[in-house]
Amino acid sequence: MKLTNHHTKPKFDWINVLLLFFALTLIALLVYLQKVDKSIKDYEVYQNSINKLYQYNQDFDMMFLESYRYLDNDKIASRSRLFEERVIYLQESKLTQKFGKDVIKSIDKIKLDYLKKSYLIESFKTYNARVITTIYYLYEIKKEIYTNTKIGAGTKDIVWEILFNVGQVIFDASLRLDDISQNIAKLKDDRKDRDIALFYRHTEQLIVDVKKLNEIIVANRELDLAGTIDSINSILDEVYKSYHQEESMIGFSFFIFAFIILVILVIMYIKVRKNREEVYTLAYSDRLTKLPNRIAFEEYLDTLIDKNSKNSFFILFLDIDRFKVVNDTLGHDVGDEILVILGKRLLSILKDGDFLAHSGGDEFVIIIDIHRLSQSIEEFVSTIHASIKKQIKIKEYNLSITSSIGIVNYPIDAKDKRTILKYADMTMYSAKESGGDSYAFYNQQLSISMQRRLDLEQELSNALENREFTLNFQPQYSLNTGKITGAEALIRWNSPSLGSVSPEEFIQIAEETGIIVELGYYIFYEACKSYVEWMDMGIELDLIAINISSIQLEQLDAFKRLQVIIEDVGIDARHIEIELTERSIMESSGDKDSILEKLRALGCRISIDDFGTGYSSMSYLKTLPIDTIKIDKSFILDIPDNQHDIDVAKAIIILSQSLGYEVIAEGIENIEQENILKNFSCDKGQGYFFAKPMDNESFIEFIKNHN
Repeated sequence: MKLTNHHTKPKFDWINVLLLFFALTLIALLVYLQKVDKSIKDYEVYQNSINKLYQYNQDFDMMFLESYRYLDNDKIASRSRLFEERVIYLQESKLTQKFGKDVIKSIDKIKLDYLKKSYLIESFKTYNARVITTIYYLYEIKKEIYTNTKIGAGTKDIVWEILFNVGQVIFDASLRLDDISQNIAKLKDDRKDRDIALFYRHTEQLIVDVKKLNEIIVANRELDLAGTIDSINSILDEVYKSYHQEESMIGFSFFIFAFIILVILVIMYIKVRKNREEVYTLAYSDRLTKLPNRIAFEEYLDTLIDKNSKNSFFILFLDIDRFKVVNDTLGHDVGDEILVILGKRLLSILKDGDFLAHSGGDEFVIIIDIHRLSQSIEEFVSTIHASIKKQIKIKEYNLSITSSIGIVNYPIDAKDKRTILKYADMTMYSAKESGGDSYAFYNQQLSISMQRRLDLEQELSNALENREFTLNFQPQYSLNTGKITGAEALIRWNSPSLGSVSPEEFIQIAEETGIIVELGYYIFYEACKSYVEWMDMGIELDLIAINISSIQLEQLDAFKRLQVIIEDVGIDARHIEIELTERSIMESSGDKDSILEKLRALGCRISIDDFGTGYSSMSYLKTLPIDTIKIDKSFILDIPDNQHDIDVAKAIIILSQSLGYEVIAEGIENIEQENILKNFSCDKGQGYFFAKPMDNESFIEFIKNHN
């Protein structure tokens, strides 16, 4: 039988058509699935961002459950920053184009609710810190009350009952404010005693702050930020469902759909596993140094304390000296690289079983098992210091870094985490205050010093209102002619309860508590007023030198207030010399420089005090609005016996005068020092050799007799 061609050609063409149709169908399916897959991926990105918002909101809500506890401010700040970044991302994405106006309204509502929550968080942190501080003060005051023999047993019992109620917060119980209020009312008649009065005032403040704290917690509950976030989820879910339905209808017509779904599931599983690892890493390790962070450190410390009471270890708090200066002058990228390098150096010193964490900022924490320490702790710390001080080369900089270390012995010094952390922090700052590049062990004297600081802080809060401050004046004179050309105003504090308190002791506390701002305006006003009174008496001096804290210049209205004082007193600004320390000049911001320029434009002179004790350079100083350099007394003290100090003083005078600055040497105590400085052509002098600081009346008499 003969076969003809027409039977085979149509079959061949049909197969080709089927193959072509299959290919076109497959291409169309792939294009459609790519579009659907793109929409799903976008949804996942948006969903992930919204889930993150929900998670961060939960973290915020958890923070409100931590009342009466120390808060992790770094974590809160980190969550706030991440929350804001997610909201900005959602606003700038194509989410609003794809999902409509309802999503825009929800995002705007999230922003509004978040602003309200941010305010509540900041208020919560403030009042929570105040409550914790007040509780600590109450326990400190209780010690004074119990040792006070003038206070009756009944009163002490009431104090005990109040503190018993306050102490319940340690066991997560709420404060019974009614009981505390009833008990504190019983102490009303006993407030004539200073300790009872302090206890009474702090307890009343505690009640007010706790009520405010509770109001903030209630307000947070009523703020339905989570509901607003869920509303976006609902909108996204509806749109996603429509995409999923279309995908399911078409996908079932071809087996590749199942394969794609399988691939997607595998990818998603891998992503989930990866996200879990990343979340764990973010939660317990420092992004910069890759070391355990403060959360990991505190959890590890808990395990050491709870694991076995026979554990004994040293905990070392290490803080890099003057790290802020490095960041401000060389940049945060250099500071970050220093932290990474130091973390690696510290890690190389430690042995297996030792613990190292970067607790934040410029601080590291080390835990060393005492039984496995092969050398004395002093030798170990010396090794750390030596390793840190090795020169670090970053970019074109060769840097020498030092550190201050506080050391606490568990369980000898402290037996609970809170006390360990407090003592370690206190001891580290003690080492830093001694000049840095040193270490300190905890001892009882630190607690005594803390009590002294508490007394100073309490008395200082009312000292300005009670007019306990006075001004002394120390003459400044021409080294060439001996004529008195001006005076420096120096603050003095005579406390009724503490006696005469040195400025070196209370100025730092005034700066830390913010009291320095109003105290500074008081000094400025009184000094200007005294100068005007001298002029009215016929005493003509070139200027009055007034010290101003850098903290005062950080206030937004600083220039305006100083200008008002100048105008009210009626002093010519050309007779005012404003003194700032070299360190404050180096750490000054652009705003401070602007204020100094404005004051200089009024006519005021600007002087750098304690020159030579900071890290400034003449090339930097010549860019600043200054007129006078005051050589620090530490360079004058050992003249003429110390040739190095003589050379330094001479160099400062020559360089300063070459830049057009007037030079004053402070701390002149003998004729030899005066003659040497005079030979160096130093402009002016100031010190005990010529005249000690004196009150206003004595200063007027001195001027009249001398001139």
